[in-house]
Amino acid sequence: MGTMIIIAVYGVYAAFWIRFFLHTLAWWRSRTEDPVAFLPRRPSTIATWVLTVRDVVLFWRLLKVNPTLWFGEYLFHGTFLLVTLRHLRYFLDPVPRWVGDLQLPGLIAGYVLPFSLVYIFVVRSCSERERYSSPSNMILLALILAISGSGVLMHAFFKPDLVDVKYFALGILSFTPAPMPAGVLFPTHLVLVLALVALVPTHIVTAPLVMLEARRRDLGLPQVMHEPGGDV
Repeated sequence: MGTMIIIAVYGVYAAFWIRFFLHTLAWWRSRTEDPVAFLPRRPSTIATWVLTVRDVVLFWRLLKVNPTLWFGEYLFHGTFLLVTLRHLRYFLDPVPRWVGDLQLPGLIAGYVLPFSLVYIFVVRSCSERERYSSPSNMILLALILAISGSGVLMHAFFKPDLVDVKYFALGILSFTPAPMPAGVLFPTHLVLVLALVALVPTHIVTAPLVMLEARRRDLGLPQVMHEPGGDV
């Protein structure tokens, strides 16, 4: 089982970066095929990028459309980022001081994260204007909730050997796989993460490009089509 999971790790992450590269390449090619249309006057270009940064960092469009959902989405993305940064301690040796400083905020965020997901689910289920949410979005929400829940369980009740976990993570990065840490919960947690990486739509991880397309649409400029779906 451990060998199969290790192979899946390499396969899923290779597929992820290939998807990311192809999506970015398609955007860049379409941008350069018609330089007149895609390179407006400099003031418009600067304004477009500034507004895009605001859209990405502050979720500005969502805030204007649905402040109630915006709160849950912003809380989710903030806690998810802190939890992800906290996990860097397993992949870096030595661990930078700033990663160590984020351990407590990341730990607190790990316990808040499931509540933000439940909040998003309730808002999307009850709000009239969010009825467009597709089943795939709900599946992603459930998957992230399962990942978050298994992480909380491992921290609070079923603690794996952290030395074994780090040894395993560093072995993956160095292409010298180490034995899977003992227990059932850690492999389950890892498989759920791999499923999330495999299922997440490409346009979510290329959000700046998607937001840039939206801003170009607002200015009446051509856009690059991206795969359908919605943000978590």
